[in-house]
Amino acid sequence: MRIVKARSGFTLWELLIVLFLMGILLSLFTTHYGSAVKQVRIRMDQANIQRIEGAAQLYRIDVGAYPSSVTDLVQSPMGVSGWCGPYLNEIPINPLNSEQSYQINSSGRVY
Repeated sequence: MRIVKARSGFTLWELLIVLFLMGILLSLFTTHYGSAVKQVRIRMDQANIQRIEGAAQLYRIDVGAYPSSVTDLVQSPMGVSGWCGPYLNEIPINPLNSEQSYQINSSGRVY
């Protein structure tokens, strides 16, 4: 009587097919994840703009004019009376471009 041992394991072709399918699935999920991250950054930017513009309105109520920069919302500017801040705890970082800071125009709008 002869005993035949069954071989266990995968062939090279089976491994290649599995790796190929995993690559396809990974590429599909990566593009979806990238677009979700972009949407989050856009919403964070909109929220930052609303926070800064709201703080600028509070500044105008206290001081009588809009701030000349976002820094005026965090630290009291020289020669300004009526400042009751800080109106923001910190200056928000632009999530779309970290090297570009938020600016306020003369009507309190962020650009």
